[in-house]
Amino acid sequence: MPVRGIERERDAARKVEKRRQANVVVIPRCANLDRRTGLEADDKAWLQYYFGKDSETPDPFWYAFTWQQTEIIDAIASAIIYVLDQAIAASRGEGKTTLAERLLLKYALQGVLPYAVLFQATGALADNSLDTIKTVIEENPLLLADYPEVCVPVRALENTPNRAHYQRVSGHRHDNGEAFDSVSSKFTWCGQEIIFPKVPGSPSTGAIIATRGLDSAIRGLKKRGKRPRIALIDDPDTEETARSEEQAKKLEEKIDRSIGGLGNQQAGIGRIMLTTLPNRKCTSARFTDPSIKPTWKGKRFRFLVKQPARSELWADYVAMRAAELESYAAGTSKDQHCRSSHSFYLENKAEMEAGAEVANPHRFNATILPDGSQTEVSALQRYYNEVAKIGQDAVSTEYDNNPPEETGPIESGITANRIQRQLSGLERKKIPAGCVKLTRGIDCRKVALHWVVRAWRVDGSGFTIDYGVHEVKGTKFGTDEGLDAALRRSILEYVEESKGLYFEEGAESPRIIDRTLIDAGWRTDAVYSACETAGLGVWPVMGFGKSAGCTQANFSEVQKKTVDRQPGDGWFLSRRGKLWLVCADADRWKAWEHDRWMTSPGKPGCMMLFGQSSEAERMSTDEKAHFSFAKHICNEIEVEDIKGRRFVAKSENTHWLDASYYSDVAASMEGIRIFRKPLPARVVRPPKRKRIAYL
Repeated sequence: MPVRGIERERDAARKVEKRRQANVVVIPRCANLDRRTGLEADDKAWLQYYFGKDSETPDPFWYAFTWQQTEIIDAIASAIIYVLDQAIAASRGEGKTTLAERLLLKYALQGVLPYAVLFQATGALADNSLDTIKTVIEENPLLLADYPEVCVPVRALENTPNRAHYQRVSGHRHDNGEAFDSVSSKFTWCGQEIIFPKVPGSPSTGAIIATRGLDSAIRGLKKRGKRPRIALIDDPDTEETARSEEQAKKLEEKIDRSIGGLGNQQAGIGRIMLTTLPNRKCTSARFTDPSIKPTWKGKRFRFLVKQPARSELWADYVAMRAAELESYAAGTSKDQHCRSSHSFYLENKAEMEAGAEVANPHRFNATILPDGSQTEVSALQRYYNEVAKIGQDAVSTEYDNNPPEETGPIESGITANRIQRQLSGLERKKIPAGCVKLTRGIDCRKVALHWVVRAWRVDGSGFTIDYGVHEVKGTKFGTDEGLDAALRRSILEYVEESKGLYFEEGAESPRIIDRTLIDAGWRTDAVYSACETAGLGVWPVMGFGKSAGCTQANFSEVQKKTVDRQPGDGWFLSRRGKLWLVCADADRWKAWEHDRWMTSPGKPGCMMLFGQSSEAERMSTDEKAHFSFAKHICNEIEVEDIKGRRFVAKSENTHWLDASYYSDVAASMEGIRIFRKPLPARVVRPPKRKRIAYL
């Protein structure tokens, strides 16, 4: 070969070597291995250090994590480590996405997470999350110091991702300290996924973080022989899935089936959903409801954890601030910062904050305005500023994950809390002044009798002066042997024991109970026998209607088919052997019962409980003691939707509700009416006809 040709070859080889050496990136050792190892053992400490004030990140963690943020961190970490499902609904702006992205990065750097996929509602949104993670690796000086095996090769690209394909690295292994020289670190730093540099000894070698939109194909995600270990699903609902049940169902199936099937044969895939509920019927609502998706261990967090005691002051504040915003928008005021309402809050701050609890006390705008005042001084003020700005329904949705019921059935509005707070101020068993009738209802079960005793005024006001449970002794679990005898005996025992217990104010002698109605819809013969033995004033009763605990026969249909009867107001009497059976319209009387509790105390037709109320917002001991009774009353409620008005059972524990409406029917039989002239008590006489109609 000519000398000139040899020289050209040598020159070309020197240039190739020079370019190769130029592509070699020297990776320094970890700046502080003990610090790195120690922080990796504590998620919160790791996040606080590497993403704190000195991290030069745009959204640093500048305060200690709140209890709510700590729960979110622990839940996400547990899902990553143990490959579990976890659904978390938190306030908009609480930082749940930021926490999740940085925890994915932590466990990828640590070598625990070999492959993660970020899912957003659309591909564009998912790419934004990936860009955030890439920016952190490229710019965070604290990560650069302690994770040089990842950050140094990435920074060496100098915004030219193609260099990653032929980059070479030299340095010392992270795991054992041995030297390596000019090793290919081929990785990927663009597109829909990033693949971490292949640096010898690096825990994160080849780790993958990919992104996908839930509106794109999902099946078959596999890269370099790896399948995803974790799927992070961030705000999956769109306007379409939030409004359309059909679209919501399709999204649910995609999460359950397509994403759920991405894992490998051994471990499967863990799924983490981060969301804020747009409404009560969306996909996010189903996944964060443990009763619907128990394996997802749904958690719903609120901005306002406890309501302030002085809610009326906040109502004034919201109205004042809303008026200020409207005035500024209309050009009639120059105060765009609403300083009048702000001053009102500062003047009443102690009272307005009493009893309230926010999840994150740091969430407010502390910017100093030109007049020297602070824009906001508390997270509680921030919450109600948002109420004034966008309305309570929107705030309940976006900040409290408690969206209002939009298209569901309209409920009557009765609550246990309302019932508990309607107390007469009298002791148990005391009959209030002006009461003319005393009635009782008894609901029968295999193991117990639930009973309610009420006193009535002529205007229809009722007082629940006593209620309780009487044990049915002698029954056996798994068999009805001896049940009728035990039930009959228990009814008679209770009726006898309860005589002489109820006194009027100032009276020395007790009042008798004018009428008692006992549930005969179950174990009818036993109840009939007990009523016959008990004598005057004790009657069997059956409820008819569509509500729970009743036969499905319609009350009006039963009334028409019963030949031997005496009519009443929402009830009628039907002859059964020697006794008259009281047949009651259960739907009507349960609604009547709820109406009594919804009537304000002191007005005609209201219902009260015995005990002393509390003047403070916090419940008194007596009010708390009525919780079980109140829940029974509310465990079956009247709703209205496109199907019409009907009763819906929330629980099977409605025994005191049944006993209560029996006592109401008994009061009606005694002449108690609402907003009508009281009628005389009905005197039951045998009908002229001798035909007997059996139900």
